[in-house]
Amino acid sequence: MSRLEEAVERLEEAVAQLAEAQARTEERVGRLEEAVAQLAEAQARTEERVGRLEEAVAQLAEAQARTEERVSRLEEAVERLEEAVAQLAEAQARTEERVSRLEEAVERLEEAVAQLAEAQARTEERVRELAEAQVRTEGRLDRLEAVVEETNRTVNKLIGAIDELRKQVGGLSQTVGGDIEDIAYIVLHDVLQREFGWEVGVLERSWQTWGEELEEVNIFGQARDPARPEEVIWIVGEAKHNLTAREVERFIGQVERAREHLEGEIFPVCFCYRARPEVQRRVREAGIRLVFSYGRLA
Repeated sequence: MSRLEEAVERLEEAVAQLAEAQARTEERVGRLEEAVAQLAEAQARTEERVGRLEEAVAQLAEAQARTEERVSRLEEAVERLEEAVAQLAEAQARTEERVSRLEEAVERLEEAVAQLAEAQARTEERVRELAEAQVRTEGRLDRLEAVVEETNRTVNKLIGAIDELRKQVGGLSQTVGGDIEDIAYIVLHDVLQREFGWEVGVLERSWQTWGEELEEVNIFGQARDPARPEEVIWIVGEAKHNLTAREVERFIGQVERAREHLEGEIFPVCFCYRARPEVQRRVREAGIRLVFSYGRLA
């Protein structure tokens, strides 16, 4: 019986301590009231069980053996209850810790709200400044519109002058292009006769269909070598003031198409006033002859 009383006393002390912790929790979190109410119900159930235990003690004199067995079972139940109380105390500690974190989060939220209010005030100040700037901008726009109108009149005059200049430049380009080709016909005629002893026919601009579309050939004509009079030599050439790498690549394609459609030897040649060293190198790599305007065969 003394062990039971001691267990009951320990149980009562644990319940009293739990009630004090519960009271402190009620001050911090209102939501724990429900848990306290449940704990009170558990306490009432425990007191009811203690009452039944006292009745069992009264009956102990009549059935000592049965009582001892029941007391053993009761001791086990009390141990389980003590474990449950310990777990509840741990849960209470975790709840208090969570409440502390919640309070810290609330403090941070309040700081964020304060910062947001300050940012809002700064935004309102900027909006006011922008409104003032808009008024100044509108004044500047009025002045700018007048300037733009005057500029448009000037630009229209310039456009007319540029159109006229473009027409003049276009005419000049056609004239110069024709000049370089005319010079090429004369110089190539002389160079081919001098260097190879060929009999060169008429060289002229020509349009040929060597593919799907009609294409223009700057220099086109025939020549014959007295050493092999039975073979026709086709002169296919490109004439440019300043020969570029892009023009060379285009001409290489034209020469390939000429070889596919003409029977006989194809003599590809580029005629120009000048060409950069890398362009001259590309012409040589492609197996094309290069003749400069002053009559030199490269």
